[in-house]
Amino acid sequence: MSRRALILCLSALALAFTLLIARAQDCDETGQVSRQTYLSNVAGAQRFYSVYLPPCYSSSSDAYPLVLLLHGSNADDSQWLRLGLIDAFEEKYLLGQAPAMIIVMPFGDAIANLNRFAADSYDTILLELIDLIDQRYRTDGRRAIGGISRGGFWAYQLGLRFPDTFAAIGGHSPFFDAEHAAPAHNPLDLATALPPETGLRLWLDRGSRDFAADGIDRMHLILQRAGIVHEFQVYAGGGHDEASWRLNVADYLDFYIAAFAAPLPARAQHLEPASAIELWLPAGSFAALRASITSAALESILAGELNRQLVLSDSAAARLRHSGFEIHAATRTASNDQLEKLLWRDKSSFTLLPFADLTLALRPLLLDGRAVVARLNDYPLAWESDEANFSADRLTRITLSGTTALARGTLPALESMGIDAAASGIQTYVTGSDFFHMTNEASVAPSCPFFTDAVIGGANSLCMNADHLAVFESLDVDVIDLTGNHINDFGYAAFAGMLDYFERRGVSVVGAGRDLEAARQPLLLEHNGNRIAWLACNAAGPYYALVNEDESLLGGIRPGAAFCDPTWLQDALPVLAAQVDLVMMTIQYQEYETYLPTPQQRSDYRRLAEWGADIVIGTAEHKPMTYEFFSTRRGETAFIHYGLGNLFFDQPYWGNQRFFLDTLYIYDGELLTVEIFPGIIDNLARPRRLDGDDAYNFLHFMMIQQNGF
Repeated sequence: MSRRALILCLSALALAFTLLIARAQDCDETGQVSRQTYLSNVAGAQRFYSVYLPPCYSSSSDAYPLVLLLHGSNADDSQWLRLGLIDAFEEKYLLGQAPAMIIVMPFGDAIANLNRFAADSYDTILLELIDLIDQRYRTDGRRAIGGISRGGFWAYQLGLRFPDTFAAIGGHSPFFDAEHAAPAHNPLDLATALPPETGLRLWLDRGSRDFAADGIDRMHLILQRAGIVHEFQVYAGGGHDEASWRLNVADYLDFYIAAFAAPLPARAQHLEPASAIELWLPAGSFAALRASITSAALESILAGELNRQLVLSDSAAARLRHSGFEIHAATRTASNDQLEKLLWRDKSSFTLLPFADLTLALRPLLLDGRAVVARLNDYPLAWESDEANFSADRLTRITLSGTTALARGTLPALESMGIDAAASGIQTYVTGSDFFHMTNEASVAPSCPFFTDAVIGGANSLCMNADHLAVFESLDVDVIDLTGNHINDFGYAAFAGMLDYFERRGVSVVGAGRDLEAARQPLLLEHNGNRIAWLACNAAGPYYALVNEDESLLGGIRPGAAFCDPTWLQDALPVLAAQVDLVMMTIQYQEYETYLPTPQQRSDYRRLAEWGADIVIGTAEHKPMTYEFFSTRRGETAFIHYGLGNLFFDQPYWGNQRFFLDTLYIYDGELLTVEIFPGIIDNLARPRRLDGDDAYNFLHFMMIQQNGF
């Protein structure tokens, strides 16, 4: 449930609790906290707990819901009291925002820190205590359980094992670890067996600097992938400490209150619309030595001719033949579980597979240089079917490109060939995407290409002519990345004019702005049910390219690019990751004349992935760089591309002329696969697709010789 939905739900509670408040006002009692003891038969010893009884408890005969709250490691049953829980609850109660409830806070003592799961372990003691509380107090059978840190582990361990016993489970910086307990008692394993239609309300939270983040994020992923409704909150700047938890106690209470007041939100479902079709795509391994096949080659395959580079899974061959296609009897086949391995082993081969079977390891191939999903009207492997696997209204395609500077040598080349010719080599491809991104390195300057006193960047300053802005319009650019190190070369007024231009055109800007807040503002894309947050930043400088609000610093106050401040990103990325489906980062990194990332670059990009970025792409490198599928500690695979290469730039060298366009396929909120478009820049100003032997040689060089796939 979103925070907004939760607020609406709580607002509705005010009327429902009017009678409860009246009762509280009619009696002279206040809520009472006391510390109690009992003899535990399980532990064979006296144990303690603190209990809060609501106002009017002793003068009424009402029964109440029970909230069991567990403390963290090396704490005791006073921890929740120190955090201000009771004060926060009574404030909400008196405002009519909470029902009366009994709150029990057990003292775990040393046994709560033991990874022991037996007849006398802490979970068994807690079950015994619940029975005792039901006997001692007027409980109504409704229960919620929650805990902090180690207590959060026990809350989930007990709640997931006995889901019918509790209405809700709250984990506040809970400590989860794959090796912490055997599967029968490990919450991470127990969550995998929880049915999507569970009636449990679930809450997880952590701070952005919480040392328990990895396990909490892993639990969130498990629940998310299973389609289990749950609330996940990341608090910016928060750590694993009482100072952080104290700030959030009101949120915790809202969760437990809602558990006793409103039905569980319905599970989100993707219903196949009438337009859903069965779609099959040509595909290869991500490292395949081709990016495209021809329509003629596909038609010959479907007409029964043998293509020795084609390999099909056994089920694919049977399905295609059943659907009326004449697949040659000698076509290579492989078992379903061996197909991917075969495609990676033989990188010249390709396959035909259902759209839903694409993965990061298996990328779609272009058809005549175009994305298949952008030309379905004339495509033979798309038809209405009872086995529909694709709906266009659930797919978002984002195409990203590298360095563009319509400046220096590219400027006269553009004048010579014209805007239409310059755009023609990639226009059909990029306009077929839902969002096309360009990284622009130069501002419009009236004096361009001549220098004036406004020039800051020295002899290498870059500027462009106003007429050449038509390139962006011709390519139907949706997102402009202004993190480049040359954006302020011709002065801050020129850059501000560039911001004005893109704002007037309705083009989104990432990574830069008139002030720091604007430069750091994430671009939020909501398209076809997919929610994407996009941050961009500059890690390399120079200082005058970076936005600044401190007049005492060199260069004074100015617009510009957001610096890749680790403190900002460590807080911002996990918060965004908890709010949207995917988080993407594009980075102006230090420029290297190499195809491989430096050790520091690799470390920095991976760190962003660990903080919450699902996609990390370098946009500044003048040579194309290698790819990585990085396994994060939270259990996700992040897609990293260390550099796309130039797009429009005046460097006539073999490596600097060649580039990649990456197209992200985001489907049902997940990065399904990535399509690549290998290209070359003709005459300093016309990027186009590489094909034939040129494409094969470039991909062989990048994927095998450099990337080592």
